[in-house]
Amino acid sequence: MALGNPLEFDQWAEDYDACVQGGGGFPFDGYDLVLRRAVALADAGPGDSLLDLGVGTGNLASRFLQLGCQVRGLDFSPEMLRLAAPKLPGVLLGQADILGTWPPEFRGRFDRIVSAYVFHHFDQAEKIELLLRLSREHIAENGSIVVADLAFPGEAALDQARVQWAESWDEEHYWIVDRDLPACQAAGLRIRYEAVGPFAGVFVCSAGPGATEANDSCNPST
Repeated sequence: MALGNPLEFDQWAEDYDACVQGGGGFPFDGYDLVLRRAVALADAGPGDSLLDLGVGTGNLASRFLQLGCQVRGLDFSPEMLRLAAPKLPGVLLGQADILGTWPPEFRGRFDRIVSAYVFHHFDQAEKIELLLRLSREHIAENGSIVVADLAFPGEAALDQARVQWAESWDEEHYWIVDRDLPACQAAGLRIRYEAVGPFAGVFVCSAGPGATEANDSCNPST
């Protein structure tokens, strides 16, 4: 399915930061907290190689750059990348559909792969296929994939949010935790989830056998 037309994101780019920092409401309520938690769970440090998928205007990648990570970023919107560049001095940025073929300089392995508010554009099969691809081809030994995204504990919570936020609701492939985590496990992924705020959270995963874990605490201590 991919992300759709890059032009839509190009047109949104100038207003993107204002949207995510604009206060309460769906879908960006708690945006800063979600990104902070993603950084904490990634547990990356100076010298770690890191790839941000769907880097957007650089809001997540810039936090890892400040930690001394060796950051690269992919996005399919040229305008998003143009706005990200000043926030990410020295960072290699590339244009690509992350479900498709990546430029050669992004095809290696990374200590961490991160993504924020991107995976909900993909259906369940695409989510799993991408996570497996990242685990097989792009994660270094002992590395991890950290995905911050819109997610609901179950269908009932999704339905409630759809009604509550009808005016700002877009019908996307939001994570349904009690459905999607077992599917990831069945595909061979080890994955855990931590809810952060009312309709978002952070997934941390790597390939390999192991039980799927979920933590629905909405108030992480760090």
